[in-house]
Amino acid sequence: MAEISLNNTVYKYTNFLFGYQERYFKIDQSQISYFRSKDAESEGCRKSRALTEFNIELDEDPCRMDIVFKDDRWCLRFKSEQELDIWKNALMAFMPNMTSPPRTVGHNQVDLHKLTIMQQNMILQYDSIISFLHSFLNTSGSPVDLSAVEQTIDQCRQLEDNLKSLRSILRHLQGDFQLKESYMSDEEFFDAQDDESELDPQIIQSFREESICASEIQQPSTSALESESPLMKEILHMTAEQLRYAKAGVDDGPWELFCTDGEMKMYRRDYEVDGLMCDPLKAVHSVKGVTAREYMDIFFKPEYKLSWDHTLERVNVVEEISENIVVLHQLHKKVWPAAQRESLFWSHFYDVCSERDPDAHDAYMVCNHDCDRPDVPRVDNSSVRVGLTIAMLCQTVIEAKKPLDQLRRDDIRCRITYVAQVHPGGWVPTSALRQVYKREYPKFLRMFTKFVLEQIKGKALTL
Repeated sequence: MAEISLNNTVYKYTNFLFGYQERYFKIDQSQISYFRSKDAESEGCRKSRALTEFNIELDEDPCRMDIVFKDDRWCLRFKSEQELDIWKNALMAFMPNMTSPPRTVGHNQVDLHKLTIMQQNMILQYDSIISFLHSFLNTSGSPVDLSAVEQTIDQCRQLEDNLKSLRSILRHLQGDFQLKESYMSDEEFFDAQDDESELDPQIIQSFREESICASEIQQPSTSALESESPLMKEILHMTAEQLRYAKAGVDDGPWELFCTDGEMKMYRRDYEVDGLMCDPLKAVHSVKGVTAREYMDIFFKPEYKLSWDHTLERVNVVEEISENIVVLHQLHKKVWPAAQRESLFWSHFYDVCSERDPDAHDAYMVCNHDCDRPDVPRVDNSSVRVGLTIAMLCQTVIEAKKPLDQLRRDDIRCRITYVAQVHPGGWVPTSALRQVYKREYPKFLRMFTKFVLEQIKGKALTL
């Protein structure tokens, strides 16, 4: 056989963080080697293999080909089918059996053994990512204190949950395209780490943000509010308490069902403080076609409140402590014969994916609780400031087995739990007030749901 020599720049899959990157490949003297680039050939090859025991696998993608060795796999993508054919024919000349390799097929023939190996590798690669991010962030831009990630059990559980989410994504993958690409050694993984100049600045910023917190609303900004401050301690304590309260079943106490409307059920309990009615309320609901993130986003943002809460006259943002913590001052419409009410409270938007139900894709929560501020006086001497503790927990349930990027609104629903307890702050006619809230709370949830569906109509899913 005449000596075959071939060289060109080919896209090689590096890892699931950096995807395909250009590498300079050479076939020479029955060896195949690749280099970081043609100009870097003098630096030596990244890896070299003898073309003796190997196989070729083609893909449904006509520009995709894998070279499979006993303990390694190179996933390659070419600029055209013609270029792929040139390399395929050159490689086949070194194979004992020169029949054309079959193209791989869909997910019905995925090798379960490969899936198991992939699952094991995910754990190792997860550790590699964390190690990589530590070293990478220490040399990129402003220094980032990653020790905060390990300060609380909740944050550690969130990191573990991210790994579970990656495994969940694998279950939705169609075909073995991603499985094969994801199977790689540590050496292959770090092949992607050339130098910072080749990295997309958006990727750098994304990793930096995700290493500080598991999502953009996971943790409040400590630059605006120190984690050891009394207010921060109160926010974290109250949010955790209301999460437990929201997840407790209605069988855990003397709850009375007072309203049923389709998927929505509302419960109440008689409760008085110093002769004032402070009945706790709990609602469970399910809404098709909206995600938890979308539902919670609208519930949290102050700019929407006057549009969906018709009991309000005015909403003022007193302080935006962080992206996910605000202090609001609201003036409520007067209901005769009671004095006009107002409320001053902090509102906390929180990612609680680590506490989601087994069948849920994600979980978000908003917790509101009254607070005191000397810089926010009452609107009028005759008005009464109420006390309140309100929480809404939403979870996205995916009802169709599809990849996330193929989901439609008919494939998802939002599971909602709403809990509220309001102290009126002064005298109100108890019997009349109970009649009012039995009417107004179901009305509020219906109107808010209608408003959310109007806002997201025609928009892409936000998961």
